[in-house]
Amino acid sequence: MKLYLSLPITGRDLAAVKEHAKRVKKIWVEKGHEVLTPFEVCPIEGMPYNYYMGRDIEALLGCDGIVLCSDWFGSKGCRAEYHVAETYKKRVYVDETPYEESKV
Repeated sequence: MKLYLSLPITGRDLAAVKEHAKRVKKIWVEKGHEVLTPFEVCPIEGMPYNYYMGRDIEALLGCDGIVLCSDWFGSKGCRAEYHVAETYKKRVYVDETPYEESKV
């Protein structure tokens, strides 16, 4: 199954979020899924928020389901992705791998 990984990004340390995305992706790939992260969908930094959300929603629509990372409900972007997934009858999974902020 092809899954889109949804995780809070705004207001967090970008390097820590990228590491978290890698950890969670590995877990779901090991379960036999193909997983797309927002960083693979939008590798270009410095673009406006609407650019990223548009590309992420487009990627999500091409997937069979979504994996919502821990703390997803506190993120407007994740909530929007969740509602798109529900509207288009995508499978919805929640991953509880704890997010760890960078200690640098």
